[in-house]
Amino acid sequence: MNKSNQTSNILRQEGNDFYKKREFFLALLKYNQSLCYAESESENLGLAYANRSAVYFEMKLHDQCLKNIDLAEKNSYPKLNFEILNQRRAKCTELTTKKSQNVFKLSLPASRKLPFIANCLKIENNEKYGRHIITTADLSVGDIIAIDRSFCSIPISESQFVKVSELNIYQRCNNCLKSNQLNLIPCKSCCCAMFCSQECYEFAMKYFHQYECPVITDILKSGSVNMSLRIFFISLSLFGGNIKSLQRFYEETKKNMKNVFDFDHSTLINAEDVLIMKLKCLISLSKSSKKYQMMYQKSILSSLSSLNSIYTENIDFIHDYIEALCQISDHNFHGIFSSNLGNKTFDNSNLKSLQEPIGSGSFLFTSLINHSCTPNILRICVDGEMCLIVCRKIEKGSQIYDCYKNNFLMETREKRQNILNQHFNFRCDCEACLNDWPTLKELRVKDVKLMKYAKKINDELIESLNSSSKLANSFKKCKDILQENFKNYPSMELCIIQKSFATFLLKLAAQNISLVK
Repeated sequence: MNKSNQTSNILRQEGNDFYKKREFFLALLKYNQSLCYAESESENLGLAYANRSAVYFEMKLHDQCLKNIDLAEKNSYPKLNFEILNQRRAKCTELTTKKSQNVFKLSLPASRKLPFIANCLKIENNEKYGRHIITTADLSVGDIIAIDRSFCSIPISESQFVKVSELNIYQRCNNCLKSNQLNLIPCKSCCCAMFCSQECYEFAMKYFHQYECPVITDILKSGSVNMSLRIFFISLSLFGGNIKSLQRFYEETKKNMKNVFDFDHSTLINAEDVLIMKLKCLISLSKSSKKYQMMYQKSILSSLSSLNSIYTENIDFIHDYIEALCQISDHNFHGIFSSNLGNKTFDNSNLKSLQEPIGSGSFLFTSLINHSCTPNILRICVDGEMCLIVCRKIEKGSQIYDCYKNNFLMETREKRQNILNQHFNFRCDCEACLNDWPTLKELRVKDVKLMKYAKKINDELIESLNSSSKLANSFKKCKDILQENFKNYPSMELCIIQKSFATFLLKLAAQNISLVK
């Protein structure tokens, strides 16, 4: 798709129609599309930014409004209309208030070497579990023990595995996946990439987007193709386009396997040093045995004139390297989700239905955590970062467990085992599998009084989600109940309360970083 002022005009007019109806989320989406199709240095850029500023003004997002007024003036907005923007700027300046701060922070002191995880987390290695994470301190329900930032994240617009909005690419930064309340800037060349800041745009252009830009419509058709190629482009850029240097690095890294605990992250200030370290950790992750044909990757690489002779002269290594990245992604990459709580008809029986997929990422610490069908942490995505939050009391010396697929509440042991064997080639022996715990519908009640509360909080869930005071109170009560009654787990009442607890967490994440639809 090429830039087109005609298409940009049509999309902006569609945005105006939504604005008149006060359907602000849809108006912003259309203005973002209009920005992406606007030709370089055209008036269409300024007009779309100006219209976006009007939406933010109506939504009382005054900081965002001011930023878009500045962008409009810098991008060919008609000088005859400057008075309109100046009046809006004056009103915004009066009304601007301090931004709310993100509440998702570590609950415990941070590790000195790994400042993004709690200092009580430790890596161990044994024959049964391989590399795994334990805690050296008691952990309580609600504790945030890690905020893991991915080495590489990609947005998705098409998927054969999950339902995803094709307009996702106009809602998220192509580099970090932040929504920034839809205040994004377009790529100057393609129509399918937006960025949350000039810094993200420059980072993307330096490390991967200069390769992706000409073929982005093909890349977006497959998440696995997108991720493997992006990591290859980042790898190549880190070595200045010298494929032989990358090959030597790859071979040496395979001989000296390292993980995130082998590095002092507090000393890594230079962005490239951080990327090199993360690439080493990524290469050291376990691989699946699956073989990839890589038809799409080969087709895209051969069409890129920017690679010139690099691809044809080093085809064997490049294919081997990209296949290794695909194999690593099989077991170690995670889906990135955004809260879906704007839809009041959501299904609280299934946590996955409360979130919508927006991308995939390589989270190097999270990848070290083993699976259990009865996990003791939840993974909540907060603007592209993975927050790990305790959902069951964890005693000192215990292992931290994630859930790779459906937990015991949703599927029988036989179904879970089949899925895990098919996707990850192992047989789970967690306590839910060893004891063949029943699904939620078949669990028995252990505390009648708590069961009444569980039903009440489930019935009043929508009301609690839409009231800040009720949300805070309900969240705290769920957290305290799960902490104090951990010995009764699993029981129907505690599992229902745990699901409500998870829903409240998603709402807290949405309130802090997302645009309310």
